[in-house]
Amino acid sequence: MLRNLKKEVFYPYPPQRIWQVLTNRHTLAAWLMENDFEPRVGHKFRFLYSSIPGLSESIDCEVIELDEPKRLSFTWQDSMMHRPSIVTWTLKPVDGGTQLQLEHKRLSQQATRLHEPMRLSQPWQGRFMHESTALTAHSTVLSPIPVGKYEALDSVILISFLNGGWDYRLNETMPEVLVSFASNNK
Repeated sequence: MLRNLKKEVFYPYPPQRIWQVLTNRHTLAAWLMENDFEPRVGHKFRFLYSSIPGLSESIDCEVIELDEPKRLSFTWQDSMMHRPSIVTWTLKPVDGGTQLQLEHKRLSQQATRLHEPMRLSQPWQGRFMHESTALTAHSTVLSPIPVGKYEALDSVILISFLNGGWDYRLNETMPEVLVSFASNNK
């Protein structure tokens, strides 16, 4: 499984325009997710994630670095993550536009033992069941996985972003928003 992600994308717009699309809550919602983002170090905000049918979760974030229009970093933690990950955007002016670099790093590189049981939202309660067969061939028991005693499960949301979700947003939806934003701000 991917632990970290690093992507670079070229956009034919100046860094300030890319910065506006990254840091304006309305344009950010248009290409990424609904949010209450503000470009201010220490600001805690949420992304509302509902891309997987039946799954509506929030991703808790906090702006940890802001250097307009060069660099933006924020934490990223949904309800299935024991530790937050870090999302960093770096903008570099190049001939004809901007090279945008995304780095999404998981902080926990090794398994972590939980001290308290994980609390799952109602839609997730029934999904963590496994079938165990007793020594006798006559009984099969469905029992919940004792999540509180073992490692935290990987985040479905984080995995979806690290395995193609960022690619789609950077290569498909963000260019559409940039075109629309450019035509609306002439």
